Amino acid sequence: MTSKINRFIHLRNYTQYSLSMGALRINELTDFCKRENVPAAAITDFNNLFGSLEFCIECKKSGIQPIIGLNLSIRTKGFKDGNILLLCKNEIGYRNLVNLVTKAYLDNTNSNSPVVSLHQVINCKDGLICMAGGINGIITKNFEENPDFSSQLIRLLKDNFSDNFFLEIQRYKKTNIQDLENYLLTNSVEKQIPIVATNENYYLDKSYFNTHDALLSIAQQKYIESDDRFKSDDEFYLKSVEEMNKLFHDIPYAIENSIILARKCSFYLRERAPCLPKIKSNEIDENTLLKKDSISGLKKKIGQEQTIIKKQYIDRLNFEIDVITKMGYSSYFLIVSDFIKWAKQNNIPFGPGRGSGAGS
Repeated sequence: MTSKINRFIHLRNYTQYSLSMGALRINELTDFCKRENVPAAAITDFNNLFGSLEFCIECKKSGIQPIIGLNLSIRTKGFKDGNILLLCKNEIGYRNLVNLVTKAYLDNTNSNSPVVSLHQVINCKDGLICMAGGINGIITKNFEENPDFSSQLIRLLKDNFSDNFFLEIQRYKKTNIQDLENYLLTNSVEKQIPIVATNENYYLDKSYFNTHDALLSIAQQKYIESDDRFKSDDEFYLKSVEEMNKLFHDIPYAIENSIILARKCSFYLRERAPCLPKIKSNEIDENTLLKKDSISGLKKKIGQEQTIIKKQYIDRLNFEIDVITKMGYSSYFLIVSDFIKWAKQNNIPFGPGRGSGAGS
């Protein structure tokens, strides 16, 4: 096998941020890339982008190209529910991913879980690569229901995403998906849609299978022995480059397309210092306002206590205010104060004051 073909980039990786689903740690993913001499990797958690910044930071440390993605739940009238995988090519694509996640959680409030329609995805397609495969993919789910549904979906996605649409092919020893594979390969040739090999990566090593399956059963509130639940598979681990090449030895272009796809992506999230809004009142700066409100509140609390006790409290308060202002946290405490005041006015209970600031 030539060195050109003996490469592969994993484009489906579910980290610990795929809550109660993924068990792949970000540092494990980057360590894998260094060990296997892989130049890039994607993060594609279920319906969230929580790990994106951490992933980019870890990739930068290791000299790896990060690819930010999302495994998004789709519900469209006339079709069976399923997922599509979206990868951002650039900053426009990342902003569209953020937009879609927001819609999934806020717009479709009649659903018990985050979901968007296919038309919402198409309206946010700029800067995105679409992959509609995988065991929970919308193409796969509709093929099981009616292959004609899958054909309609493929046509719709191809028309809208053009050369940014890829079909996926996966292989698992215990799962008979030969009919689906033949269907995907035929569509790839007839409709000139590139096909790419992927693997469902939920955990790092094959030995973690039982632990991951237990995690899934807990998340679904089912017994391990239950048949009516989504179960793990002992092939849902991060397979080596050699394993993936052997698995798809008969269609090496599906392996090479993972490299081509990765080259289409060029976006990196950068760390930025927190930027709190500056709070002013009648031209009083935030430090002065914090001290004024704090001393006023303290005086209401201690009332007509003895002068010695009052001085002790005021000295302690001045010390703490001095620490807060030197650290630049005055605006933060005023923001929390605003939350608490509003909660009181609207009869909303809040914490006793422990924790961050005023118990926000």
